[in-house]
Amino acid sequence: MAQCAQSAREFIQNSFGPMVAVLCSHDAEVIAQKNNLTFVEMARPFCRLTTEAHIRDPQGQVNSIRNMRIILNDMNSQPPSSAIVRKMLNDVVGSIHPNAEASKSIITAGNYNLQLSSSTPWFEAYREHFLQVTLPSEHEFIRHFIACMLVVSSNHADPIDQFSKLNQQQHQLQHSSGINNPKWLCPNIFKYYILLHDNTEGEEEKAEAVYQSMKSTYGSHACHLLRINSRSLQAAEVASIGNEYTANMPDPWSQFMTNNSVDTGPDQVEMDISPNVDSGGFPDKVTEADPEHMNDPTQPGEPFPEDDDSPNGPMPDTNPSHPLSQPNDVVSHPLAVGHEANESQTIITEDNMDATDGNNKDIVLNKLVGVHGACLTLSDHDRLRIFIHEFVVRGLLPYIEKMIRTLSEQLASRKGISRSFISATKNWFGGKRNSDKANKTQVDMGGKYLRESPELQMRRLGDLAFLVQMYELAYTSFHTAKRDFNNDHAYMHCAGALEMAATSAFMVGSFNKVYPSHYMDSAVSMYAHTCKKPSFATRAILLSTETLKARGMYGEAAMEFIRMTGEDSDLRSALFLEQGAHCFINMKTPMARKYAFHMILAGHRYSKAGQRKHALRCYCQALQVYKGKGWILSEDHINFTIGRQSFNLKQLENASAAFKHLLTYDSRQPAVQQAAFLREYLFVFQQQMTIAAQEGKPLEPNLPQLPLPIINKVATKVLLANAEQPTLPDNKIAATSVSFDQLYDSAENDKWFELEEMVVKVANKSALSTLRPSQKLLHSRTNNSQRPVAVIREPITVELVLTNPLKVPLMLCDLSLLWRFTPLDYEKVNNETPEKPPTVISNENICMNIANEMIRSQIIPEFELKANEIKAVQLSLTPESTGELSIMGIVYSLSAPLQSSSTVPPSTNMEITDSPSLKHSKKTGSSTVSVRGRQDVDVQGPRLNGTLMEKRIMTYGPDRRLDPIIAPPMPLLEACFADFPYSLLCGEIGQTILEVSNKGDYSLHKLYIASKQPQCFAFRSPNNTDIQSGPLYRTIPLGDREDVDEHVVNVQNLSCVVEVPLPNGLLKPGCSASIPMWIRGPEKAGIHDVDILFYYESTEENFKLRHRVLRHSAVINTTHSLCLKATATRGHIPEHNQGNQSLVVSLQGENMNQVHDRNITEFSLEQVTCVSKTWALEHIATKDKQEFKISGGESVICCLKAQHCKQICTSDSNQVVFTDGVLGKEKIVSYESPCSDFFFRSKFKLKEIEPPPQEFSRTSNNTKSMSVKQSLEGALEVDLTLLVLWKAFVVDETGVSHKYVGQHHVTMTMLDQQISTIPTAQRMVEQKAVRFLKDIDVNKSDEPSSTVMIQLIKCSLQHPDHKDHDFTKKRLCTVPATLHLCNCTDKTLAIQVDTDTAPDNTPSMDTSSGYYVTPKPPNSSDFVWVRQVSQQLELSGNSSHQIHLLACFSKAGVFNLSNINVNVTRKSLGLEGEPVEQKKLLPSVITVSQTTNN
Repeated sequence: MAQCAQSAREFIQNSFGPMVAVLCSHDAEVIAQKNNLTFVEMARPFCRLTTEAHIRDPQGQVNSIRNMRIILNDMNSQPPSSAIVRKMLNDVVGSIHPNAEASKSIITAGNYNLQLSSSTPWFEAYREHFLQVTLPSEHEFIRHFIACMLVVSSNHADPIDQFSKLNQQQHQLQHSSGINNPKWLCPNIFKYYILLHDNTEGEEEKAEAVYQSMKSTYGSHACHLLRINSRSLQAAEVASIGNEYTANMPDPWSQFMTNNSVDTGPDQVEMDISPNVDSGGFPDKVTEADPEHMNDPTQPGEPFPEDDDSPNGPMPDTNPSHPLSQPNDVVSHPLAVGHEANESQTIITEDNMDATDGNNKDIVLNKLVGVHGACLTLSDHDRLRIFIHEFVVRGLLPYIEKMIRTLSEQLASRKGISRSFISATKNWFGGKRNSDKANKTQVDMGGKYLRESPELQMRRLGDLAFLVQMYELAYTSFHTAKRDFNNDHAYMHCAGALEMAATSAFMVGSFNKVYPSHYMDSAVSMYAHTCKKPSFATRAILLSTETLKARGMYGEAAMEFIRMTGEDSDLRSALFLEQGAHCFINMKTPMARKYAFHMILAGHRYSKAGQRKHALRCYCQALQVYKGKGWILSEDHINFTIGRQSFNLKQLENASAAFKHLLTYDSRQPAVQQAAFLREYLFVFQQQMTIAAQEGKPLEPNLPQLPLPIINKVATKVLLANAEQPTLPDNKIAATSVSFDQLYDSAENDKWFELEEMVVKVANKSALSTLRPSQKLLHSRTNNSQRPVAVIREPITVELVLTNPLKVPLMLCDLSLLWRFTPLDYEKVNNETPEKPPTVISNENICMNIANEMIRSQIIPEFELKANEIKAVQLSLTPESTGELSIMGIVYSLSAPLQSSSTVPPSTNMEITDSPSLKHSKKTGSSTVSVRGRQDVDVQGPRLNGTLMEKRIMTYGPDRRLDPIIAPPMPLLEACFADFPYSLLCGEIGQTILEVSNKGDYSLHKLYIASKQPQCFAFRSPNNTDIQSGPLYRTIPLGDREDVDEHVVNVQNLSCVVEVPLPNGLLKPGCSASIPMWIRGPEKAGIHDVDILFYYESTEENFKLRHRVLRHSAVINTTHSLCLKATATRGHIPEHNQGNQSLVVSLQGENMNQVHDRNITEFSLEQVTCVSKTWALEHIATKDKQEFKISGGESVICCLKAQHCKQICTSDSNQVVFTDGVLGKEKIVSYESPCSDFFFRSKFKLKEIEPPPQEFSRTSNNTKSMSVKQSLEGALEVDLTLLVLWKAFVVDETGVSHKYVGQHHVTMTMLDQQISTIPTAQRMVEQKAVRFLKDIDVNKSDEPSSTVMIQLIKCSLQHPDHKDHDFTKKRLCTVPATLHLCNCTDKTLAIQVDTDTAPDNTPSMDTSSGYYVTPKPPNSSDFVWVRQVSQQLELSGNSSHQIHLLACFSKAGVFNLSNINVNVTRKSLGLEGEPVEQKKLLPSVITVSQTTNN
């Protein structure tokens, strides 16, 4: 919030004070020059009263005067030319800049937090100097001389005579009609006579005598003896050499001498102006809108700049040219290097500029720049202060008081007559009509008043009252005078009266009366438009805005400032626009956007005025509002202007940063403008680096940062392997490993880590305490908290995503990674000396040749990014030594094509020298600018959210993906598959060759393969590693033997981890091995992903990397083949073989390929092998062999019989029995590889290898009940697997026939349960109705299921299926039947057999058998059991019993005899509850026929 150092009242008081002319004799000036000062300069710091003075008004009342300031000027001084005034104002503004350490305030305006300067001293300095150099005018007396000081030295031969001469000189100058300057308040001004006495060289008696003579001649109130120079010149020189004076004496003249200096030092020019500025930016030449051309008398023929900042109008005798002549002329800027302030436009009077008379001109111009007031002591300072006080209090104020009283009396006596006479004259001659016409035309008709006219006397009275702080009298006088001036159409006089009336009203300090702001508005309008006096309008604006701001009316003050902006003065417009912007931000509701907008306008006008530093400051202030708020185009304009202005001021770092902002986001600029931005940035960057190289101070310790292209740091990926896959023949495919193209899946990643953990456990015989999963591809979603481990002499590839935000292409040349490496010998860690720090090597310095010996970097010669393109680049490093590597970013040369080779960037006087960071490449027809630099890739880690403090504070964890550790050499496994079968039938077995090679430096061993689909592949026996050609299965001729061969085979251990057989158990560096392996298609049709993890270790111990892994994901597409369904049921109990159970196995095979399929497939069942610990197939043979071929859409059913094995294996043994049922012409050896391998792998389940959960101890009752349950359930278990071997004959779309082999496995675990190789959709089980009553808790968890309970007894009914009987002879027919009961459990069961049942007539569905059971007819006399209708018995475990029954029929017909109920009591099982009805008998039908007698 910018505030002025002075308040509004102080500013107005300092702006207007009594003007006093000083006329010195030559000898007096010589005495003053001992102090490097003129007499006026010597007295000026003491021209303010430090005590309160008093004066009486016309009514006799005493008024106090405080802080009154006297303005002293040399009477003989000539006003400087307009060019000098303009240069002075420019220098004043340009020499003052905000201090970086100055206090700044933070303004909050809505969403904006603006940091603003607390003051604007350049504006205050401009305001002060502008008011000082304002010409005195005829329409006012406030700037006229009211008194004159005559100064004569006591050393003069005749001082009294010299006073007389000076008096005559002053009188002649005042009353001469041909001289307009200086101007005097009245004919009889107050004259004050000063006798200047040099204390060191003057005669005291003479001075005193002359002084007494002066008092008698001129009066004691008008005389003063001033003693100065109490220190001799020699003493002053000695003190100056020893710096004693500057250390002990104050220097009150420094501020006045600086402010009044016209010349600008070379440092200021060098700092503010840069030569050879680009004409397209901010030129040294300024085009004038309305110049006034007048050559300076001292520099004839020279063009002069604009007269807009000159505060004075033209003088008739010195400005004969018309003000509007030759518009739009281009002139040199007054601040340009090589141009002096030698142009003149208007000769004006400088009220406060101190120039000496003609005799002392040489002295003033050639005075030494050193200590001021060297011969003056503190007593002399006090004498000067007393001198001014006595002059004001004893001489000037009484004179002014007398003049005010005289003017008041004269005006009071003449006011009535003058007004009545003038009014009558105006009415008589039509003054009202002329007044209306004058108001319409707004032409100044005044300026014809006599000096003693009442109107001017009234104005003179108001000015005198204002100077002595009688503001009420001044307001009354001005208010009266403005009406007279307005009536006379004297608008210049009227504007002055209105201006001072408003100012006097403000200075009265009474807030009861409304401030007449409209007075000042009218004054500004009259000055600017009617009278064409912009300088006086500017003065009125300066006064008006201060009064408005003092009253808190910032909005109105801003409008006043903006009102006076125009094309006539760039400097004034810039200052006023800036002040208007500060007014907007100081309002009660700050208006930030208006502030920023007007600051931009001010910056533009500053740049036109040559004030580049102020222009840069304004644009920087405005950027605070527009930055990051979506005003993209405005932000582009501001940054571009800041860059240009900073470059012109040689602030290349700021220019580079500003141009950088134009290139770091999606710009809305057209392509041509973006290309210009890019060229500007590159050129400025070149200049910055060139100057830094010339000065020996590089911009950075290493390469500089470049803004383009934009790196998506989050998308950075690191691959600890070669990104390029090896080139292989068409029939081979390499292991997929990992690549940049793979999509990250956390579940899949966890799956690989689980496989690695499994294989580590197997390889090390136990789980490692700390297992760090192997990660070859690192990105934002992986765990990067630890440094990855790479291997020496193996590539490290980094993928970076680069974005070109511009609409023009970018070319990156010599693109490579930037790294820092610390070599460490991990194999000799204990021998290191901890005192000696390791050497850090980096490729940041291109002169370090050792860097290339440590790390070999890939360099891309050219990498092009098209317009708005997002493109990934892959760069690799190959370490040649162990240690710690840090990848910091990329290094490259950024270039952009220029429009033509003759395009000249912003010019400067700096030469472009050759530098490693600067390159110029020339191509045919175009020219490019290239800059060598870098970009850092500092990847931010994941946000931590574990603790409460981390949740409150934005805390991020480490991300070390770009900081790998280079480990010692390791073996490197490469694997490929030859003739890998990608398309298989379900269950088909194909063969492939696994080729492994060691590309590392050490031998590898312990090669394992881990997969969660081990049922899909198998290796050949390690003893037979030769690749064989021929059938997959080994076959033997089928003999004539009828018995069944039983082959006992050891069960293979099931695991996800399989050791790969290697020659001699290891693979040396550079060697390779081929391992045959079989692939079996999954039994479910579709696309299957088979993940394989290769694990291997080095034969040499490595502390940094114990093992390595290689991933491979194979895709297998399987199509439909066969669908096999099998059901095992108990066989009938033959009478002659009681107790020896058998199984009837029903096998159904269906060809799932349809007739309309593209491939015609026909299957042939070759062999059915039973694999079980207990059961064996009986020999299946027929005299005529018949092939079991199944065409598309067909199915075949065969029934097999299984008996107990001769070599029964216990359940705890690790052996199974293979028995073959040959259906083809040859017998396949099913107990050898690969048939047996895939059988055992088909039993693999992941849950089986997991440790079983711990169970709690049970009570003895629970243990007993569980044993009963297991015993009963074991009665229905069937451990039997059918291994079906088949051949497929396929004719593809091209008509080519193929022959494939495969196998299916059907495992039956329970009786009467159908098992299918293709899962079928199960029926939805009807849910029980919801009950809202609480059921009684019955613990049924220990009771076998109902499926088990109804199959405890195997029942079969034996009877003849036909009976002939003559019912005419014998009414009843009896048929004997035998009910066979077999206890399938090891328990003794209590059985109830009941034949006296009467079910309903409705047919019922037997869910167990799948048949409908027809009950007996409702007439019970047709069929009835007549023997042992109900019987109870106990049947020991695994025993059988026969019950002989007799059925009686009363008529012929077909009868179902299966309506017999067999129940088992629960008590016999140690359970509670009702008897359990056993499974219904299968329908047993008998036909009773009626026989007739012939």
